[in-house]
Amino acid sequence: MKILDVTFKRKVNCSANVCKWNHWDHEHLHYTHKSFYKKTQIFYEDDRVVFVWHEMHVPLIPFLNVSTYDLTVLKDNNTVVTYGFQFGVPSCSTATYKDISKDKCSVEVNYKFQFAGIQILLYPLIRLMIPKWNERTWNEDLPLKLRRQKVKRMNFKDFKGLPKKVKDRKFSGKIDFKLPITRLRRD
Repeated sequence: MKILDVTFKRKVNCSANVCKWNHWDHEHLHYTHKSFYKKTQIFYEDDRVVFVWHEMHVPLIPFLNVSTYDLTVLKDNNTVVTYGFQFGVPSCSTATYKDISKDKCSVEVNYKFQFAGIQILLYPLIRLMIPKWNERTWNEDLPLKLRRQKVKRMNFKDFKGLPKKVKDRKFSGKIDFKLPITRLRRD
């Protein structure tokens, strides 16, 4: 058996709750990260857990698609853990979001993969792909996080928009994060 354990640390100019909202917004995946994600379907979601199916392009091998099931859990107020299988390889990613000042937080993401048997042949490929995957998804998500932070400070409410009166477009309190996040309904 072989374990791959990689951690990335960053700081971003938005609150930890905005980062958690972005992490939990599974519907943005095949729009924002369309070079990876083709389809996403949420099977179950409550105030702590979401069970999701993804169909994805394999980075570096764009003609190959794989399906994966992920179980994402809000472990505590700062930590989101996702359990999944990539190419049949068990994985666990742990994202920790901590406010370091108003509208600024630290983000630490740890990926662990457990390779056994013939899966060990995938170790070099996944070790090469993880930093590229993390960098690319970070850069694709960054504008979403910064924009959400900005509109939340303008007192934006999901599915309602900005207040009609310009004088009401200031909010200096704590930006909320409540699960499950509100989603558009498909009939």
